Order: sequence, then C-alpha cells, then structure tokens
Amino acid sequence: MKRIFTLLAISLFLSSTTFAEDHSHFENFEQPMEFGFEGMKTTLVVKSNEGLDIEVKLSNFLDSDKLKLYKAVEILRDVMNSKELKNLILNHKYKGEVTFNQNNEMTNEEIYNHLMTGAENLKPDADQTMNFDLTLYRSKNPWSKVKGYTLPDTMQIWLNKKFYRKSSWTSVDVAANMAHEWVHKMGFGHDYYYNEDRPYSVPYAIGKLVGQVALNMGY
Repeated sequence: MKRIFTLLAISLFLSSTTFAEDHSHFENFEQPMEFGFEGMKTTLVVKSNEGLDIEVKLSNFLDSDKLKLYKAVEILRDVMNSKELKNLILNHKYKGEVTFNQNNEMTNEEIYNHLMTGAENLKPDADQTMNFDLTLYRSKNPWSKVKGYTLPDTMQIWLNKKFYRKSSWTSVDVAANMAHEWVHKMGFGHDYYYNEDRPYSVPYAIGKLVGQVALNMGY
C-alpha cells in the first residue's frame, strides 16, 4: 500500500507540471520552523539542448508552490544558456573595470566558463548541471527580510515561505534568487552587511542579471 501511495503521489506531481531583491548569504542563517508535512521530497530535471541542465530536489512544497517553481526553473534554464546573459557577464564592470567584486581572482570570462561547468564546490564534477536542493521554510522571526539562504557545507537552499508565496514575488524573482544562491554553491561569496560594493559581487550581480535578461526575454 505504501508503495502504491508513493507511485500515485509521484504520478500526480508529474502530471501537474506545466511547465527583486534582498538575496541571502552564507552567514545569514536562520533556523527554520516547519509546521507539519506539506509535500514529499521530489526531483525535477529540466534538460537543455546545449549548455546547463537543471536538477531540483523539492522539499516541503505544496502543489500550488510547485507551479511557480516550475516556471522559475524554465526561466533559469533559458536565461543561463542565453547569449545575452553571457555577454552581460563578460562585459560586467565594477568601478570602471571589466570585472566583478569578490571574484576569487577570476576574470569575467573565467567566471562565466566556471559557471557553465556546473561544478559546484560540493559536487565538483563538471556535469553541466545546476544542482538544487530546495526547502520551503517558515522563519521563527515574523519580521525577517531574508528571502532565502544557504550554508557552505550543504547543497540545501532554504526559501522563506513568507516571500515565496506572495503573488508579487514572481517566477522571475524566484529564478533570480535561485541563481544567486547557486552562485554561492559555485564558490563565490559577498559581504555580510550591505555596502555600495556588494551589488557587484558575483552572486548579487548574476542574480540581478538573470532577472534582467528574463524580463528582456518576455517572461
């Protein structure tokens, strides 16, 4: 019976597929507060004809949550593999120079090429895949402004339900946030507190560019 239920749940999950911002950072850790079971952990794989594929593990997502995520993943795939994003990354400037802030001593071209390998710090194989382990959580702090966060010793990324479930937080916003967090997984960081240089760090800049290109593409 348990096996039948599992297969049925997976079938329903697959059948429903139709297929900004204050991003988080490693240090901004919040202990999640979950209220019961909301959804089975499932996996979504989206292939591209060339470039980066995307694999997403979902935990604590309702069916209604998944619809926004499916669209965000489609957007992220199309944007990450676009010539427009490549050109914007290659020509990104910080303080008048073609570079990024906190760039791990890499040129723009080296950063782009590294991202396109899909070789995350904790999954170092160059598999051309953006790997995500996403969990929706409810913050203990009702006034929290953290939309999502991750930690350097895990592939898991936590997304705050308070923001995720707002209609004003669109699939484009989700895609931009996912890009930001994934760039952390690729080894790039930024300052803890806001300053005038932080928007030019690799995670913030890439997240912003993903949102910009998505809008330019008509999403």
